[in-house]
Amino acid sequence: MKHLLPLSLAFLLVAMTGCYTSVQSPSAGGSVTGGSGVVSGGGDEHPGSVAILLGLDPVRQDLKLSSLQCALLDSLRSEYKSRSRKITAIGMDGEDAALRSGWDLRKLRKQYNARAMAVLSSSQQDRLRQIERQQLKGNLLTSPSEQQLLGLNALQQQQIATIAASKGSQIAAINAKYNNSLGSSFMKDLKLHQLQQQTSNEMLAVLTDKQKKSWLVLSGQKMALPKIQDPDAQTKSLFEGY
Repeated sequence: MKHLLPLSLAFLLVAMTGCYTSVQSPSAGGSVTGGSGVVSGGGDEHPGSVAILLGLDPVRQDLKLSSLQCALLDSLRSEYKSRSRKITAIGMDGEDAALRSGWDLRKLRKQYNARAMAVLSSSQQDRLRQIERQQLKGNLLTSPSEQQLLGLNALQQQQIATIAASKGSQIAAINAKYNNSLGSSFMKDLKLHQLQQQTSNEMLAVLTDKQKKSWLVLSGQKMALPKIQDPDAQTKSLFEGY
């Protein structure tokens, strides 16, 4: 039982990073079918869904969100999940549909990320960034502002982009294997989580020792992890449509 909390959080983070969206190619904006929340050079400031991350109780408690902020974020989260489910369903109808779905999901995520961030105060936004570093780990290194903050050189940026793009075929294979199989949601999320961890480790390995130390400092105080209570836990799959 003691292992269930970390595993549940890990799966929620797979969902938060949008593992049904697209991987951006190194050539500034191309897309690789089958995608994940990991994007490459020229990627999003928030590779994952801020709306989903702000739906987790530990994050809300850490940020000390007001009841009004929680209500606004609940509404955004519900809208985002509903729209992403529809786009994801369309994306299962062949390769071309999957490609278009990837673009649409990424566009949707960016739109709702901006709306969710606007609900937070400047200090809450700063703390949220620290939490993103803690939870997304190396996957956040696709963010242009993170690369600039850590002083990544051109070679390092290209290495990050290459790592991100190389995962596309692996994610596509996982999606193809499990999307149309009954009762496979758990295994699909597990495989995607394992790939996310591998990607994070490879990206962090690109950093110099000095950059790694800076990364730890920038990550701030470790977020406490009380029991997670997902407000949508009664859905068929906890991760459906994330």
